[in-house]
Amino acid sequence: GVLPQVRELWLSGGSRPSSCDPLFEAARDQGVIGEQEIWERLLLAFDQGATGLMSYLADMQSGADATAGEWLGRLHWDPERLRELPEGIGDERREQLLSAALRRLAYTDTVRARELFEQESANLGLKDPALRERAAERIAWYSTIRGIEENRQWLDGWLANNGSADTLDQRARRSVIEQRWDELPDWVARLPAAARDDSRWQYWLGRAAEENGDDEAARAHWGRAAGQRNFYGFLAAERLGQAPVFSNASPATDDSAPTQPGLARVALLREIDEPQLAWDEWNWMLWHSSEGQRRKLAQHALQQGWYDLVVQASIQARAWNVLAWRFPAAHRDLFVNAARRHDLDPWLSMAVARRESAFYPHARSPVGAQGLMQLMPGTARKVARDAGQTPPDARQVMDPDINVALGTRYLAELLERFNGNRVLALAAYNAGPHRVDDWLAEEEDAVPADVWIESIPFYETREYVQAVLTYRVLFQGLHGNREELVLLRPDERGTPYSLAMMD
Repeated sequence: GVLPQVRELWLSGGSRPSSCDPLFEAARDQGVIGEQEIWERLLLAFDQGATGLMSYLADMQSGADATAGEWLGRLHWDPERLRELPEGIGDERREQLLSAALRRLAYTDTVRARELFEQESANLGLKDPALRERAAERIAWYSTIRGIEENRQWLDGWLANNGSADTLDQRARRSVIEQRWDELPDWVARLPAAARDDSRWQYWLGRAAEENGDDEAARAHWGRAAGQRNFYGFLAAERLGQAPVFSNASPATDDSAPTQPGLARVALLREIDEPQLAWDEWNWMLWHSSEGQRRKLAQHALQQGWYDLVVQASIQARAWNVLAWRFPAAHRDLFVNAARRHDLDPWLSMAVARRESAFYPHARSPVGAQGLMQLMPGTARKVARDAGQTPPDARQVMDPDINVALGTRYLAELLERFNGNRVLALAAYNAGPHRVDDWLAEEEDAVPADVWIESIPFYETREYVQAVLTYRVLFQGLHGNREELVLLRPDERGTPYSLAMMD
């Protein structure tokens, strides 16, 4: 039966759809979900901060576990109460509660979490090595990403023998942010081989070598990075005065047209303006095709001008090097005309659209951003009003003409606000201009452009800025003037980043 699989479905730190409830009830009746499973899910919910789910699960408990569940709820709101755990909970539950409380305290007060872990946790009963390591790992993580100097000695001592690849990566990144070039190579050396060889760390090892006075080593590291088609590969190529490496492969399909009957339905659905149905039909067809058929479908979509579908087909075909499919000059006239009105680089706005929506005009994000360049409805209305236009309704925001015109105007406004600096404008497009102001204000001393980009606090925004600038180079190189490919302009690369940039 399905009941053994229900346990896997049950063990989630987030809520499940109400349609799962009959399954869970049956599993509880059959003993597949018992006290242990309820407790395990409570711990998962605790780590996700899902307080509503915690209350729901606590009501299912009885006996000593009910007491442990109540304490888990208390520790979420006040993790320092870990010193007050009562007798009678049992050693196993006590240790789990202590570890959970320290993980929570790592988030709310990282210095205090480190102090309690070092000075009191063993005496309080936290002795299980795996649970101790889980608590220490969280303390190390927040100590690293928050740059807590007070915890640095403990952190570096602990990381000498422990630490996940993610935490070690953040510790190496912390050396970049603080420009401690002498210590960076030691931290990079502790990363897994695949990470060390990646363009990102080869680039930063080159920067460290340069700052430490070893130009030959710097060029060797940058040479290894420059062979890779990504932000740090392109940045390394610029350091060496070389052209970026595209590694572009030809589509390499035979000339015969794809024969799937679904193609006619996709064409018809697009013609009658049913893009979501066409998208669903296309994906179903891709899932039921061989890799060779997917490649034919990608080439067919490119020839038809189905830009969102060709990008999707390139992913399903795993055709990472067929750049004609991954980066088609989608809606080129639309972007060129909109950009011309604002004296804007059309490849930049096209790169934004590629990152935001992969050219799917009816894309909608979980927070409500819409269309090719993923405009929030409020932003679209404000930009339209500022331009003296009637604010668009929800349907109009999905119209590529309207969406690209408003998105390009908004990008131009951000560029004007940030003195033409594309790094700052793109960060603002993703995270909001006020956050970028805050990040600039946090720099006590001005920092180089590459360091500022690596130090953007939001992972998503950091990746976004890097991706859009990289995509822009790819679009220009594939469809425009290959002679003038620039990832970062001299003014963007040469100006130290701080709030003084805005004066």
